[in-house]
Parts: sequence; C-alpha cells; structure tokens
Amino acid sequence: MHELRARNQSQSLYVRALSAAWRNGIQLHDPSVWLLRDPEVEEKMLRDADIRHAVGYRRHLIAGRNWSLKPKLPTVEGQSEADAKAAKFRADLSVSIGTELLGSIKHFTRARLNLSRAFFSGARFAIIGGKTQTLRIGDGKPRTWWVPTTITDQDKRMYRIVPEHDDASTHIVTGAHWDRWSIGRQQFEPQTKADALQTIRHVYEDDQASLGHGSALREALGWWWYAKTHVFQESLTAVERFAQGIVHAKIDGARDAGTGLPNQQLIAEWQSTLEDLMSRHVLVSDKHDDIEIIKGNAEGYQLLSEMRQELKNTIYTLVMGANLTTAADGGGSYALAEVQENSTQALIQYDRETLQETLTEDLLGCVWAKNWPNLMELGIAHECPEFSVTQEKIQDPKERAEVAEILGRMGVELSRDDVLEQTGFRIPEEGEETIEAIAQPGVGQFGGSFFDDPAPAPGVPTEPQEVATV
Repeated sequence: MHELRARNQSQSLYVRALSAAWRNGIQLHDPSVWLLRDPEVEEKMLRDADIRHAVGYRRHLIAGRNWSLKPKLPTVEGQSEADAKAAKFRADLSVSIGTELLGSIKHFTRARLNLSRAFFSGARFAIIGGKTQTLRIGDGKPRTWWVPTTITDQDKRMYRIVPEHDDASTHIVTGAHWDRWSIGRQQFEPQTKADALQTIRHVYEDDQASLGHGSALREALGWWWYAKTHVFQESLTAVERFAQGIVHAKIDGARDAGTGLPNQQLIAEWQSTLEDLMSRHVLVSDKHDDIEIIKGNAEGYQLLSEMRQELKNTIYTLVMGANLTTAADGGGSYALAEVQENSTQALIQYDRETLQETLTEDLLGCVWAKNWPNLMELGIAHECPEFSVTQEKIQDPKERAEVAEILGRMGVELSRDDVLEQTGFRIPEEGEETIEAIAQPGVGQFGGSFFDDPAPAPGVPTEPQEVATV
C-alpha cells in the first residue's frame, strides 16, 4: 500500500507540460528526444548499414509493388435486386474512373515508398500535383477532368502545428492549424484550404503525447544506434591493436636523473621513431635496448564481436519484429523463424493498412473533391473507392497448388489468374507452343467442376470407403 500513499509527480508534470505547450501560441514542437539532441539524427542513423537495410526492407514491404481500388458496397437490408445491381454498377464505375485517374501519377511507387517511412520518422508529407485534361472516361462523354500527375515528397520539418486562441489574454485554445515553410519567403505561412486539400499527411501512431507529430520508431532505435556507434569505434581501434600488438620499449634515460621525472622529450622521440619503423614493418634498435611486442588478447575482440551481434539483432527485432531468417528447413530454428515471420507479416500488414487509409482519405479524397461536378453527373460522387496495396508474400508454388486443389474440391470458385500467379505460371499467348494437358485422377478442367474427381465408368464398381467407428 506504500505505492498508493506515495506522492507521484508524473501526472502533474505531464498535464502542466501539455498546457504549457498549448499556451505558447507559436508552435507545438515535436517531443523527440533525439531531434533535440541532434537535428540531423535521422540522416546519421540511416548511414548505419544494419539500420538502413532493416528500415529500407520494411518500407519496401509496406509500399508494395501493385495497388488497386476496392469499391464500397454497403449492404442494405431489404434491397431489391435491381437496386443491388445499380449499386454494383456505380461501385465498379467509381473503381474504373479512380484507377484511370491515379494511373497518370508518375513514380507512384516511389511516392508510396517515401510515405511508408512514417513509421521511422513519425510522419511524412507529400504534395499532390495535377492538371486538367479532357477525357472520355465513365460513359464516353468528353469532360474536363483534374488528373493527378505527381506526388512530391515533403520533409515533416517543413510543417508545424500552431494553436489558435480566441483571446491572447485568456490563452483559451479553440483549435490548431498547419503552417508550411515557404522557401522563397523564408517564413512559415498558414496553409489555405486549397493547399491542405492537395497535401498528404501520413502520421504514424498519433496520440496525445506526440502532439500531432506521430510516434517514431527512431526514438527507441536511437539508443541502440548510439551504443553500436561507440562499440564499432572501439572495434576499429582493437583491430589495429590486435593486428600489430603493443610495442613496449625499455630504454636508458627515460627518467631524468636530476628530477626523477620522466624525460618527455626522449620518450616522444622514441615513440615517433618506433611508429615510423612499425609503419614500414621494420624495427631497428640498439642491442642494449629492450623492445618487446605484446600480442593482443583475443577475448577482448570476441567480446566486442558479441556486443555488435547483439546490437544488430536488437535493431532487426525493433524494425522487423523478428531477427531470424527462414533459411533453415527444419528443427527449432525453422519453427521459431516461422513464428517470427508471422509476427513480421502482422506488423507490415498494420503499417500497410494505415498507409491505405491515408491514401484513401487524402489522395482519393483530393481527386474526388477536384472532380466533384463530373462525379455528380455520373452519379458516383458518394461512391469514392478505397485504396489497397496488394499483399505480396513469397509463396511455395507446390503448397499453393495443393491449397487450390483442396478449395476446388470444396466447391470454392477460384480465379484462374490468382492460381497461375501464385504457382508461377502464366496464360500462353496466341500461337505459342504449349504442352498438352494430361488428364489425371482428381484433376478436372478449370471451371465449375474445378479439381472434381472424374465420374467412374459405367459398370465399374467403386471401392468401398473405410468409415471410422466410435
């Protein structure tokens, strides 16, 4: 019960610091420990090979290679068949128009890759650029459309959040707005509604404590990067020490006879001479001088090596949620790698879904708002689709074929394109030489009877099935 009676200052410190942040009336700063220590800490951290590889790998998994739009098909209870068909037609039309408009964006994959860095930086921004064009999309009628063409990456340091007060004397906060730095005028300027509409703000794990700047993985990763930097420096020093050893020279006159203190001038001259001789891999001395080369202890270097490996594993675990590869094909390591792979997939899927939500709200929201009159005319103004990044995972073709066979036997209709893609094959082109399909038991034609067993020939008895009894 002592913990309940003891006075804890954490609540007072937090709420008063939060009020102070809102009362300043200028800017809500990013509460980052590492940006406070070093404004360029992100760039320095990404120069580390292990961090850059892990962060880059996670970014590529989040961004994905392929994307698509999913229609919104709300189910209405008691809806007639005609209304359902009309709703499906509008949904398909919105997907078709949205896909064609987004298809004009140059370097769209790179833009998604830049936005996916939000998990490391806390937030990423981008500006949507576009132009008007006359297109015959939808119903074939020529219309003037606003077409997005570029997504320009913006550093989060180009933006700031400024609280709004109804009265400077009362400091009552009524809201907040975003300012953007003007490079030409060298000052922050409030964003207009038009600018805000064409801005993508991807904030990662935003909570009250982050003050709108997002929670960055950089904050946890920084301590391990700091330790790894110092261990690496010590390792480089140890390499030279262990490779060349330590030269111990016992010479006459190293201590001044009059004062009894070390003769600094003589020692410096000997040190310079020995360093010069060692650089040429030659040692020359008087026969009365005692020069000894002390070899380094390998245990110290082994300790540094183990520390580097531990720091590397921790960095991979922080970024990817796992530190084992799936190179093993059996045993405990293989089982643990499979568990960690599932953990990584869950982590990536969460990040991918947050990116999808941002692109649906900001990118598709901008396209729909810019083309609202055309969409109203087509009757799909309220049918904005959802952005989706295709979940890609290296699959075992044999395993996927077996799963497809099982689903086919259960009567599940499968897409031929999906089956061919996951098994690594493609549809042959016209005139291309093909291998004639051989009918086998348990394999049918691709269609309604996919993977159905062939019917037995007339008069041929079927084998009795063994039935388990309880």
